[in-house]
Amino acid sequence: MMVKSQKLAIEGVAHGFFGRKFGRSSGLFASLNGSKFVGDDDLCVQQNLDIVKCELNASRIVTLKQMHNKVCIIVDSSTESDIEADAMITKATDVAIGVLTADCAPVLLVDEENKIVGAVHAGWKGLASGVIEFTINKMSGLYGEPRKIKAAIGPCIHKSNYEVGEDFQQRFMEADEYFFKINSKTHFDLPGYCKHKLLKAGLLEDNIEILNVNTYADSKNYFSYRYASQNTGGICGRNISAICLRQR
Repeated sequence: MMVKSQKLAIEGVAHGFFGRKFGRSSGLFASLNGSKFVGDDDLCVQQNLDIVKCELNASRIVTLKQMHNKVCIIVDSSTESDIEADAMITKATDVAIGVLTADCAPVLLVDEENKIVGAVHAGWKGLASGVIEFTINKMSGLYGEPRKIKAAIGPCIHKSNYEVGEDFQQRFMEADEYFFKINSKTHFDLPGYCKHKLLKAGLLEDNIEILNVNTYADSKNYFSYRYASQNTGGICGRNISAICLRQR
């Protein structure tokens, strides 16, 4: 299962936000788990990554050992996977870059004119540390311009299911408009706040899309860590979101 963004439907760019189905893993990782760091069989994970690579018609795929920080690396044709970082950008063709999420927000980026793509793992810790702004700045350093970048915020937990505590709210004092009361409980609008960060980094509102996919509410089709924490002891796989520049 894969969904795409209309904003990123660009000639010479392949992308996809993949769900949990049609992979090789089993049990609580069934079946398209993209993470080597959650207890799944390494061979199954590699087969899953190969499936994504083939879907995007890429020659290889690079993923990260994500640390919930703001580190962004520049990927070239020789970059290996599992570097400790939470974002990537590349001008290399036929190299897919992918981030892994299970409620955090995957953000895919394209500067069509300057032929740069990016992928960001945006959880609340990364957002607080500035991972989106840092990545946009790094893309701009590769001769890009924020106003030319298009972005899609993929499947993640939405405010209807993202209940948070007071300590969480205090970390985002400047983000009052992204907190809501539902049945007297405080909830956070994660994709909305990601969009806010993209706008703050210089993107145009017309160039940003939020996909209407809530991982918690659709846990049959997407891995959701919060759902797993409440039902299966917190063990689950990670959804893959990837993007690739194709040779024209």
